[in-house]
Amino acid sequence: MDRLKRDRAMLVAGGILIMLTQLSISTNCFSLFIVPICNDLGFMRGQFSVAQSMISMGGVVAAMFSGKIFNRFGIVRSMRVSAALAAVIYFMQSTVSTIPGFCIINFLLGFCNTFGTSVPLSLLITDWFSEKRNTITGIVMMGSGLGTSIFNSVANSLILGFGWRSAMKILTVIMAICSLGTDFLLLKEAPDSVKALGGGRPQAAAKGGKSSGDVPFFVGKHIPIAFMCAIISISSGIFMSTMQPHLQDVGYTQTYAAHLYSISMIFMAVGKIFHGMIIDRWGVRVSNTAIVVTASLGLFGLLHFSGAATAFLICIGMMFISSLNVVGAPALAEALGGAENKKFFLGKISACINVGYMLAPFIFGTVYDRVGSYVPMYYVGIGLLLVSLIGIWGLLPAKKEQKA
Repeated sequence: MDRLKRDRAMLVAGGILIMLTQLSISTNCFSLFIVPICNDLGFMRGQFSVAQSMISMGGVVAAMFSGKIFNRFGIVRSMRVSAALAAVIYFMQSTVSTIPGFCIINFLLGFCNTFGTSVPLSLLITDWFSEKRNTITGIVMMGSGLGTSIFNSVANSLILGFGWRSAMKILTVIMAICSLGTDFLLLKEAPDSVKALGGGRPQAAAKGGKSSGDVPFFVGKHIPIAFMCAIISISSGIFMSTMQPHLQDVGYTQTYAAHLYSISMIFMAVGKIFHGMIIDRWGVRVSNTAIVVTASLGLFGLLHFSGAATAFLICIGMMFISSLNVVGAPALAEALGGAENKKFFLGKISACINVGYMLAPFIFGTVYDRVGSYVPMYYVGIGLLLVSLIGIWGLLPAKKEQKA
């Protein structure tokens, strides 16, 4: 049992470090580069939003068959390859100067990260842990909030001191050392005896349950659930991606925007733990309601930003804003398909969420180029979040109805 505790502790520590470096640097800090890149290369934000959305497009494509890849090559081995490729691809991004070049690089980056960050980590947690898996998932996923808080400030200083290209190259070195070192030294597959205690997949197979490949997803009530996930993530994408540019547009400095974003990331890190605890105690219906309510408050704060009070609303809004993808999606997959089908359902749900993140830059970038402001999109985002409540309370199972 001492060895089991040690291996589980290594997984949690390693997972936090992966989220803190690979995901935070390559994806979550990207919005900080929007203004410097557009100013340097002469892009309109609507044009550049196409490249930005390719990160999510890569995630959509990869998530659709991620379960098969993990089954064939193993979760940890896939993560190691992902970490190596992500570092190479992120470095290449610092060398391109055209919209098509950014599109290709970002697509490949989003594709690789699907196999190296939150999706495989949530599956490893299911394999290694038998109780309070959602709380543990929240603890691991808080690394992305902490990492974004840290590296957002670091990246801002690097951009101001050396330019955005050199900033990306320096961040690449940090990401490669931390993510590759973690994948090789701290993470490993759970033995079958532990999987039976944790995820329950061996037991389910022994009872003659359906294999994941035989379980349908895009049928019946799962179709509106998929739509609900997409519209929540559209609003989330609008909120997260435009916060810093919007604050600069209304007269605040890039440094002020970066510091507020970093503070909000601390709220996000803590929020992931609370979100996991909410799921374990009250289920996916209540946890998704928490996402909608807090995100709406955050968008309201951006609409009427005037100082400390509205800054606090933004931080509250950030608490659960990314939890749908990294904490909520694994819980929703297990609630709908059970532990034995989690790997299959998680890929499909993650794809739906990434569709929303993919569409968000297209939408807010186009609107910005037409009216010169993100404000209309904040009203749209609040409206979409309120509509999603219909799906949350009409379609998602209550805690007592969730599959084991």
